[in-house]
Amino acid sequence: MTLQRSGIGIALWIAAAIFSIAPTTCDGGEHAPRVLPENAVQPPGASFEGYPVIGTRQKVWIGENILGESARELAIRPIRGLGMLTIRPLERLTVRAKEITPIAKFGHMSPICDPLANPNRGGDFGGDAVPARLTLLTDSEPAIQALLRLIAGAQYRIDLMMYGWDDDFTGRQVAEALVMKARSGVLVRVVTDHAAYLIHNKKVVDGSQTFLDLLKSTPNVAVLLGPDPFIRLDHRKLAVIDDQTAWSGGMILTDTARVRWHNFAYIAQGPIVAEFAAVFDERFRHAGGVSVPSCPGASEYASSVVPNASVRLVRTDVCKRSLKNSVYHAIDNAQKRIYIENPYFTDEQLIAKLVAASRRGVEVNAILTIRGNVHRVNQDVTLTANKLYRGGARVYLYPAMTHVKAMSVDGVWAYMGTGNFDELSLRNNREVGLSVVSEPVVEALDRSLFEADIAASQEIHALLPKPSNWISLELFELWY
Repeated sequence: MTLQRSGIGIALWIAAAIFSIAPTTCDGGEHAPRVLPENAVQPPGASFEGYPVIGTRQKVWIGENILGESARELAIRPIRGLGMLTIRPLERLTVRAKEITPIAKFGHMSPICDPLANPNRGGDFGGDAVPARLTLLTDSEPAIQALLRLIAGAQYRIDLMMYGWDDDFTGRQVAEALVMKARSGVLVRVVTDHAAYLIHNKKVVDGSQTFLDLLKSTPNVAVLLGPDPFIRLDHRKLAVIDDQTAWSGGMILTDTARVRWHNFAYIAQGPIVAEFAAVFDERFRHAGGVSVPSCPGASEYASSVVPNASVRLVRTDVCKRSLKNSVYHAIDNAQKRIYIENPYFTDEQLIAKLVAASRRGVEVNAILTIRGNVHRVNQDVTLTANKLYRGGARVYLYPAMTHVKAMSVDGVWAYMGTGNFDELSLRNNREVGLSVVSEPVVEALDRSLFEADIAASQEIHALLPKPSNWISLELFELWY
């Protein structure tokens, strides 16, 4: 059976390689000298790779927890559990089949909406379109400081959902800010992903105390570890303050992310906050908590906010793919220009759609990093950079670890959220974000984030050298 699967995998990879062959529109070709720019290697003595450190005992604990949570899901919610167990593999097989067909490689060669009549490049996926006031936080320190200010200003309740949270200065600073508000009478509810907590806190397996123990021991604080049945991690970073303000994006609560990584987050106010609150409440109840009434004055506050955007909540979750659908739709409908930035940039269908957009005349600007924190992903992104470059996109290598998860199209639409542009975020994990229609907001995003990051990056003008294990990487991508 193993040999049969291997043979099928090799045949599929060969087919994929054949379909990916196309005339290059860039300088040189496949046989032109390949160039290794400075930003394509880890900086000497200061590698970004290898964080967080995951020891053997951590891996065992994580595996045991996921197996236990999967068994519990099957026992408590057998229909949902069986669906999670069976539908996901079927979806992955369907996606792989699409990726090795010519239509997947070339995508939509012409846009499918009227750009003048409909600036909503992301389509109607996700929640209803509602007004919102968005504030952009275009680096790590502004994102952390904004969260701390929101916590300090809370009057009734703080709901925090967090994927990455270290027991370091930053992690404890946020935990202590929450403790201070709880002691003043503010209700604090926290959900942190169970697997991520074990990944980011090696000391847990040794029985040492962490920031989470500080929170658990504080009156007026409810702390729950979100379960991860069938390895469906909760990758969301979300704070809802008094049901009036939401803070979200890519920022995690660690010193490394705060000091060494480039991040992007945002603040949302207005009617959309009620939808973010509902996302938190859904997860809190799933983890064993109970709902609470809305905070006083929340609806009145929402109606008083002066909006600067129309937004839709988009998600990845069990049987929910509005995030992926919105991003794909926006690329298919792009007319003039796309900016896109992410460290984990490996989804084959998204890459194919970007190439198709470039070939129909759209200016595609992709900001990647090969100085990310995961060695295997850095190798994968090298292949991504080459595929995009071959297809005529402009590819920029950011000089450090960019943890940004954002895209804009034609200066009128943007995606911002917690989800990366990889298989895990688009089809497996739990993610949340916004599909944004607003010329002023998108113009500010383009100027303060994408154009600033391009100015700090290194554009490639030749194919990058292939990783030595590129064949195994291509094979892995068929099933990842």
